[in-house]
Amino acid sequence: MNGLKTLVTFSATIVLTLTSMAQMTPQEAVSRMIRGINMGNTLEPPYEDAWNNPPAEEVYFDLYKEAGFDVVRVPVRWDNHTDTEAPFQVAESWMDRVEEVVDWGLSRDLFIVINAHHEEWIKEDYANPVKRARFDSIWSQIAVRFRDKSEKLIFEIINEPYGLTKAQNDELHQRVLTIIRRTNPTRNVIIQGHNWGGSEDLIAMAIPDDPFLIGSFHSYDPWPFGLEGTGSFGNAVQLQELDLKFAAVKAWSVQHNIPVFLGEFGCNRTAEYNSRMRHYRAYVNLSQKYGFTSCAWDDGGSFRIMERSLRSWDEVKDILIHSSPGSPTISRMTIVQDTLVRISWNSGSGGQDSLIIEQRAMTSAFESIATVHADSTSCLHHNKDQGQYSYYRVLAHYPDGSMGYSNPLRIFVPSYVPKIRDYFLGAPIPVPGIVEAEDFDIGGEGLSYHDMDGQNIAGAYRPDEAVDIYDINSTGYHVGNALPGEWMEYSLQVLQEGDYQVDVHYATTKPGGSFQLQIGQVRSDTFQVSSTGSWVATKKLTFGMTLTAGEQIMRFNIVAMPLFNIDKIEFSQVQTSAPSSNQIPEPLIYQDGQGELLIESPPGNHVYRVEVYRISGVLTLTRAQPGQVFRISTEGMEPGIYLIRVMGESGVTRKKIMIRQ
Repeated sequence: MNGLKTLVTFSATIVLTLTSMAQMTPQEAVSRMIRGINMGNTLEPPYEDAWNNPPAEEVYFDLYKEAGFDVVRVPVRWDNHTDTEAPFQVAESWMDRVEEVVDWGLSRDLFIVINAHHEEWIKEDYANPVKRARFDSIWSQIAVRFRDKSEKLIFEIINEPYGLTKAQNDELHQRVLTIIRRTNPTRNVIIQGHNWGGSEDLIAMAIPDDPFLIGSFHSYDPWPFGLEGTGSFGNAVQLQELDLKFAAVKAWSVQHNIPVFLGEFGCNRTAEYNSRMRHYRAYVNLSQKYGFTSCAWDDGGSFRIMERSLRSWDEVKDILIHSSPGSPTISRMTIVQDTLVRISWNSGSGGQDSLIIEQRAMTSAFESIATVHADSTSCLHHNKDQGQYSYYRVLAHYPDGSMGYSNPLRIFVPSYVPKIRDYFLGAPIPVPGIVEAEDFDIGGEGLSYHDMDGQNIAGAYRPDEAVDIYDINSTGYHVGNALPGEWMEYSLQVLQEGDYQVDVHYATTKPGGSFQLQIGQVRSDTFQVSSTGSWVATKKLTFGMTLTAGEQIMRFNIVAMPLFNIDKIEFSQVQTSAPSSNQIPEPLIYQDGQGELLIESPPGNHVYRVEVYRISGVLTLTRAQPGQVFRISTEGMEPGIYLIRVMGESGVTRKKIMIRQ
């Protein structure tokens, strides 16, 4: 009796100990193995090194760990290493080899998944009881050999059971699971639907009554893009269809309280580059959105992610490790001008403290080309890699030091032959004089003009240039259809430094269009035109500018609509002379004791405009109708020499003032 009591007590203690041990639930396992990769074409060929990959090496698991992967799926084929007659012994050398590879991963604190992969013999003749017994024996030996391994080792019963009916696949899973549970009562086990293990097949599967199950599906959709690389990927319809697939699996997961392992996904390397990058990003985003483990297929060939012989990674790795639904996304890349590339993006969910733009050529590594403000949405880059593809990506830097990556995209940068500016009339246009609007410099788009539509719509003059030039009843030409942001440039020869009256001749049926003139470093105000009542009849808008002598570039900038035609720009020099007894006294220009500039107009001399220039010619202040006494605070003005230009009844008065701070 005492012996029996002791045995009962000992047995109860074992049961109590086993049931009180904290086991890793399937939900906990999936929550911890977020980012995964397959070590494909390694242990599942007929023998190692039979296909395109070399034998497994321990260093690969260092690379997996350093890269940031949480789980490595190790496909294993047992057929060629197992006797075909009872008791169907698995070769000890093969079992040792598989265990060695498993231990490499577990010793680095990685989750490891092993399975029965490419076991076509059981799929093709499942009705044969001898073959079923052989498959059962294999799993019995696996379960016994690995029963004491870390709970981070996960069993997957069979890979893509194409050839089995749904009923056969359901029965196989239930039977093998029972075998596993004899020695591994709480090890997490992955189950998969019949056919090619797609999402619909998982949803339709009969679920064994077991609390340690993880559901798996594989997806290379859309077909044939994913598997064969034909076509393209990334439009809204394709993304929505993929989202619906994941949502359906999530609904199944919630209904049955079984977490999900996306055991294989990927895109053939023959696919168009940008589509392939978008494809990997979409799968990572959706896996994280719905709480699945994502395990990319890497076979060293058409789906290569690691280049084993070089111990290096394809940039797909960075998508798998660093991207998420909240990471930046490049929305567009365009060649703005010559080799100037504009990269546009959205920043995702935000929270970053800065954004880093990286670029690489076809054969180089990514390097940072700019760090921009966290709210930035675009960046310009003068690309030197002409005549080839150039690759860009955007990285979000977060306050905790972590990074979120966009998927990379590429753009072809054409070879660029530098344009040469030349005079349209053979020499700079003299000032004083008349500048006809249609006589802008030779050089082309981005150099002597900027026109957004790239075509001379009217075609009446200089038809090979994009600026729209109209014939005005055979009396001359107007530049028309000029949109905000467009401009023309003209080489001028200013014959003498001084003050000039500028008359811009224009025509329009609607008022409100505006322009601005820049000559060298001197910028005019922005001026708004009034209606002339016709596209032919012109008016002139008059203002003044102070110009320095010499050859200079004039840019005519279109600022705002409605549209207006430009006929010509006329320059005439304003003559100034000392006042006589019969002339109106000039305004006084001086600096008072408090450092303010004062312009005082004597009685009878109405001042209608004041302009302040840096000595370099840059206009820093302008005021119309300033009044009899006009004060200008010098606070904030950079020290140096300034030119004060006052236009009034007595003409134009100029004076140089030294500003000291």
